[in-house]
Amino acid sequence: MGKSFSDWMSDKETFLFAKWPVEVHRRNFRRSVSIYLYPNKPIKVVAAKSTSQKVITDFLMAKKDWIEKNFEKFSELAEKFPEKKIKAYENFPFLGKDRKLKVVITLNKKAFVSVTEDNLLLHIPRNDWSANSLIEEHPTALTEIRHFYKREAVQLLSERIKYWAEQMNLHPAQVKFREQRTRWGSCSSRKIINLNWRLIVFNQEIIDYVIVHELAHLQHMNHSDRFWSLVERYVADYKGIMKSLKESQYLVEFLSEQN
Repeated sequence: MGKSFSDWMSDKETFLFAKWPVEVHRRNFRRSVSIYLYPNKPIKVVAAKSTSQKVITDFLMAKKDWIEKNFEKFSELAEKFPEKKIKAYENFPFLGKDRKLKVVITLNKKAFVSVTEDNLLLHIPRNDWSANSLIEEHPTALTEIRHFYKREAVQLLSERIKYWAEQMNLHPAQVKFREQRTRWGSCSSRKIINLNWRLIVFNQEIIDYVIVHELAHLQHMNHSDRFWSLVERYVADYKGIMKSLKESQYLVEFLSEQN
């Protein structure tokens, strides 16, 4: 049985604009056209089901310079932060230090990850071990790596927020650990603090700054001069740390779930 018109309209549409592939995602009741750009992915356009191809193309044309500029930035970032391969001797950042991945055998039935002063250890079950285990990639081990980083993050971030809450005498109602693409932390009007667990990639100086920043919002729900004065009281070089965080923020990308 063939598809109805509405079935076809709900499908994802693809086409080429200039030199870039485009995916159009149709939404009911959508009034505007939006563009989303991601490294190594097609341009994503979200539009209403009734929006014509011409309107979408004209919108992309109007944004062409902006699109070009952002993809150039993605290329520069790809050179500075090359994609991680889950294989022996690849460097993985943990608590502000690069640690080489070592692949080792374990008698356990499931793979797991641990850490030493200089290495991240990927433990491969003996039944899965082969002659190529030390030279091949292990992309499926991303699940174990994410689990390790998140577990370590929850433990460390919990300890540091408890420490700083006592130092600042500012206590959140609740702390949650989330994975956010563009935010390291947030504080709600209900005094709930969210922390991005991927902060575990950075050194403790950066981690402490983010925690102090969010705790300060318990007293000042804004970024006023009084807010920054409170942050500076506990993190004197907060401006330099903010700069370091911005420059190194893409270090966490290897922890993103693969589509």
